[in-house]
Amino acid sequence: MRRVLGVIGVTVFLCVIPAMLESAEQGGASLSPSGYALPAEPDEFDRREVNAYYDWRNNMFFRVFKLADQESKPDFMTARRTYKVSVNQYGYEVAITFAHPLFYWVDLDGNGEFEPSKGEMWIDVEEDGVNGNERLYDPMTPGEGPRGPVPMPPALPGRSRQPL
Repeated sequence: MRRVLGVIGVTVFLCVIPAMLESAEQGGASLSPSGYALPAEPDEFDRREVNAYYDWRNNMFFRVFKLADQESKPDFMTARRTYKVSVNQYGYEVAITFAHPLFYWVDLDGNGEFEPSKGEMWIDVEEDGVNGNERLYDPMTPGEGPRGPVPMPPALPGRSRQPL
């Protein structure tokens, strides 16, 4: 009887512990290293989007959002790489971009600025959307991130941009 209970105990232990570890890994997958979960990027033409523009200096398409409420300062921004940019028949720039952003910024302290040095910038090197593999990005850390120029979030209208 003792042997049977021991075998049952070992079997339960070997089955339950890996399942618990797997669920813990999946549950924590949406948290970035800082413990903050990035919000999902709103759809195109979402009312929370306050600005969208192409920056030719780094060949990226930026989208700026007010996720908290419309009376607040912008608190979320994304940047996508672009395939092609052209001007349509009405004179507007049209950017064809990758499906998911490469960079994410979240204004964690609510001051209206996106500050990578304060842990407010994330990179998704796989460009597969917000799924937990994003990591904090510091443009001043050598050897980290994509090849090519580092995108500096452009100054919002009416604000001066100070170097990091």
